[in-house]
Amino acid sequence: MAFVATLAYELDPSTSPQAAKLLVAELVGRRYNDRFEGKRMPANVLWIRRAGEPSETVDDLKAKMGAELAAAVAAVARAGLPIRLLRAWVQVTGAGTFGLLDIAQEKV
Repeated sequence: MAFVATLAYELDPSTSPQAAKLLVAELVGRRYNDRFEGKRMPANVLWIRRAGEPSETVDDLKAKMGAELAAAVAAVARAGLPIRLLRAWVQVTGAGTFGLLDIAQEKV
């Protein structure tokens, strides 16, 4: 079965923009997407489409995503950039509708 999962995370405010950018690059290198249909995702949100093994549940995939996020944060730290992950949210779904919302921009 194929799953779609969303990952949202928050970094400590002291994390540099360079470290935050490298974290996204690390996750994109692990097959996460920072775009959907060519449009950028909101800040600190990525998504992934992945197939689970027949015996895997959404809880297994959630745990894998946690491990991948931790590994990506560790890779940024190994590069010498201070980074601190405060919290993260994962939603794994096997069916349904998903996508970015079109937001009307008011002129100021």
